[in-house]
Amino acid sequence: MALLLSRIAMIHIFLILFLTFSDNYGFLRGINSLGINYGQVGNNLPQPENVLDLMISLKLTKARIYDTNPQILTAFSNSNVELIVTVENQMLAVLMDPQQALQWVSTHIKPYFPATRITGIAVGNEVFTDDDTTLLAYLVPAVVNIHSALAQLGLDRYIQVSTPNSLA
Repeated sequence: MALLLSRIAMIHIFLILFLTFSDNYGFLRGINSLGINYGQVGNNLPQPENVLDLMISLKLTKARIYDTNPQILTAFSNSNVELIVTVENQMLAVLMDPQQALQWVSTHIKPYFPATRITGIAVGNEVFTDDDTTLLAYLVPAVVNIHSALAQLGLDRYIQVSTPNSLA
């Protein structure tokens, strides 16, 4: 009896996995795009061009990077992969100044857009869960100033501004 129940359970698990991941019936059928978080901390990392080739081969159309690395922004130009770039936490205090925010957008975003499909700017990285509580005071002014800088340069219709959070 136990053997029969275990076989039935295995069949159910197989069917659930099959229906979940199959092309005709699975949830992947309804998904228009998939993306990755493209981290760059480590050694022996592939070149951005190789990462892009891998993404294209896997039909991934979106990526988030944790900075505004010029090598990555250049490699992803004319690729049709949408990028969300990140303003590092240590920049938040500087970007409380509207002129500095305009300078940051002019230097880190404008030269690459629209060839590189930058669709979002993540201001800070999980500021609410960071141990440095001073970052909280910098976050909203930095977001507002980045958005104002995008508007000033006519990019606010194409690039959204937000901040990533963790519920962990």
